[in-house]
Amino acid sequence: MNDKNCRILLIDDDPDMHLVVKMILEPEGYEVSCSLTGSGGMESMRRQPPDLVMLDIMLTDPSEGLRVACEMRHDEQLKAIPIIMISAIGEKIGQDYYSEVCPGTASGDLFLEKPFDPVTVREAVKWVLENKTAAP
Repeated sequence: MNDKNCRILLIDDDPDMHLVVKMILEPEGYEVSCSLTGSGGMESMRRQPPDLVMLDIMLTDPSEGLRVACEMRHDEQLKAIPIIMISAIGEKIGQDYYSEVCPGTASGDLFLEKPFDPVTVREAVKWVLENKTAAP
């Protein structure tokens, strides 16, 4: 599959982030859909699994995004979908927090710290889609 025809689901509680990510990725040919909540994102994934999930760590509560990643990693239908974790809290803190929320599983395939620039987002998406390295 050409990575430019891929479906990306962004789960972030900030509508402005939805606009920014769409502005960065849609001109590159990616189909971007968005959800404001973890539960809405899970529902969307089960209805139509995306090729990639971009997941904010802190949604309506500080660990909601981490719980979504954990649920994905334990769901047979969703566990192979790569995840790019996004957050302003920093990768080390995010990974440490994830290991408390969901011990024994890896969180995401890549971590992007907010704020991020368009080039970094495009490169991250391309790399993850090319490598399809969903964490076990």
